[in-house]
Amino acid sequence: MEAFIEQILSHPLLILFLSLVCMLLLFAVLKGLVKLMLVACVMAALYFGYLHFFAESYPLPEVDFSPLVEWKDRIEEVLPDDLNVSFSDRNETAVPE
Repeated sequence: MEAFIEQILSHPLLILFLSLVCMLLLFAVLKGLVKLMLVACVMAALYFGYLHFFAESYPLPEVDFSPLVEWKDRIEEVLPDDLNVSFSDRNETAVPE
């Protein structure tokens, strides 16, 4: 590995070429990220525009939260008060000796 690094460092033209390749690769990655962010921003703007202009024509349905409250009450009976409980790694279901 050290011989390979020495060979690269001894040729200035190779260093220049490899640095250009790294810069082009970095530029390509950044360009792709900028395009992805631009597409995400356009999609978000279209979505919020759709919500703004068509909110009266197509209203969102009302959500009934009463089943969720009932489930929450049922689950609270089962859950411990302190959720930061550490459980042992032992198998405690075995028959005691």
